[in-house]
Amino acid sequence: MKIGNNIYKLIFLDTNALREIVTDTNSAGKGFLQNFFINTTEYAPCFSIYNVIELVPYGDIFDQFIEFFSVIPCILTFPVKSIFQKEYDCYITGSTFQIDNNIAYAFSPISSDQNHDCKKFFDNILNNKPLIQTIHSELDNFPSIATIWNKKRENAKKLLKTLQLPLNLIDEKFYKSQEKVTVLKDLQNFNIPVTSNTDIFNLPAARMMEYSHFSRIYFTQKKIIPNDVMDIQISCIAPYVDAVITENFQADVYKKAKRLIPQLKKLEIYTLKDIRTK
Repeated sequence: MKIGNNIYKLIFLDTNALREIVTDTNSAGKGFLQNFFINTTEYAPCFSIYNVIELVPYGDIFDQFIEFFSVIPCILTFPVKSIFQKEYDCYITGSTFQIDNNIAYAFSPISSDQNHDCKKFFDNILNNKPLIQTIHSELDNFPSIATIWNKKRENAKKLLKTLQLPLNLIDEKFYKSQEKVTVLKDLQNFNIPVTSNTDIFNLPAARMMEYSHFSRIYFTQKKIIPNDVMDIQISCIAPYVDAVITENFQADVYKKAKRLIPQLKKLEIYTLKDIRTK
């Protein structure tokens, strides 16, 4: 993607990676710059507006975030509905999906355009009360969604036990048989006007989110927390970036998703250890 006068690969940072980079600059922050920016000058970090707004109440961490990302080119993605809507519009019109100002915003410290100044952008965002309220309303729903997903897992286990069926019955084969119906239902929940005739092959963002969702519920027994809900939703951008940095479980999800979603074939997958200096 072009930012300023240069072309960069986009490397997506999830909640864990973003927080570790800005709070442990001597290790993760330094390692990130050395491995993905300074030495190669190929990658530009990409992160979700959800992650940033979540940091705001933690003043010191938010200040560290602004300080760190104000000096390098980076991309901020908008709420997931905007990504799904653009993907669906591209599917309907037969056009190519591109990350543009409809779904993301680019920052560059070397741009003369003040609109691309990271600090000034977030100053303006934080003063936009209707927008902040909208994002907070989504974030405030994450705890209840996490509770529902935990109950969904437990109910599935109880049903299988009652029917005397193995707990591993809900596997990838089962997922594939249910994928289209589930993906379309998810999109309808976001008010995207899909129909039963919609070809989900052309909707890799929605497919990525749903596979992350399914994996978090059925392929681990770890209690689902609000940050998991966030990371599941923001994983939808993966088919449209070049690389991701995430924790081990989600990294494994991306690796498995490559077999299911062709648009992920070239995705580079890194974990937190790849940004920690020794």
